[in-house]
Amino acid sequence: MNIKPSITRAGPVHFQPLEWELEPVSQYLKGHMLNAGCGNRDIGAYLRGIGTEKLTNYDIASGLPDAVIGPLEAMPFGEGQFDSALCNAVLEHVVSAAAVIKELFRVIRPGGHAVLAVPFLQPYHECPLDRRRYTGEGLAAAGERAGFKVVAVLPVHSAAQTLGWIGWEIAREKGPLTRAMAWPIIWLATRISLRTDKAVIRNANTYQVVLVRP
Repeated sequence: MNIKPSITRAGPVHFQPLEWELEPVSQYLKGHMLNAGCGNRDIGAYLRGIGTEKLTNYDIASGLPDAVIGPLEAMPFGEGQFDSALCNAVLEHVVSAAAVIKELFRVIRPGGHAVLAVPFLQPYHECPLDRRRYTGEGLAAAGERAGFKVVAVLPVHSAAQTLGWIGWEIAREKGPLTRAMAWPIIWLATRISLRTDKAVIRNANTYQVVLVRP
C-alpha cells in the first residue's frame, strides 16, 4: 500500500515530509535499522518500502507501542547489533551529543551506516531543551571523533523554510501585530518552496551526515 507523505506545519511554516528528507540517504537505511530518537512518529511503512528489513525504535520517551525506552547516551543493545541507524533532529536536544554518537558507533556493525541530521540555522525549539547547533563540518568531525568515516554531508530544507521559521519565531516573541504581518508571507513562501535547495551548502537549515563504521 502506498502511503502519501504529509506536509507538516508549525504556525504558518510548512515543512517537507520526512520521507522527502530521507530520499537522498535512503540507500544507507538497510538491514536491521535503529531509529535512535524515534519520538512518536511511526515511519516503519516508509522504511520497509525502501528496503529496511527490521526496525527497532528507541527513545527516552515514546508513544510507539514497540519502542524500547531508555537514554540515548547508554543504549541497551549489543556491540554491532544493527546494520544501520537513523538519528534525525535529536542531537540538538540530548545532554551529550558525543556520548550518543559514540553509542551509535558501538551498536552498528563494521561496514554499517549511521545517518545523523542536526540543525544549523534554526530558531530555538525545546524538546525539552535545545542545547546546540552544528555546521556540516562540525557534525562530520563529531562523527570522526567517535571512530566513523564520513561518506557524505548533505543540506536539508529550503532557504524559505530557514528564513520563514526564524522569522516566525521572532514574530511570535514581538507580539500580535508582527505575527499578523508575518503570517501570510511566511505561509506562502514556505508552501511554495518545500523541497531541499541543494545549491545552499554553506548556510543550510539542517545538515545530514552519512557515516560508516570501518
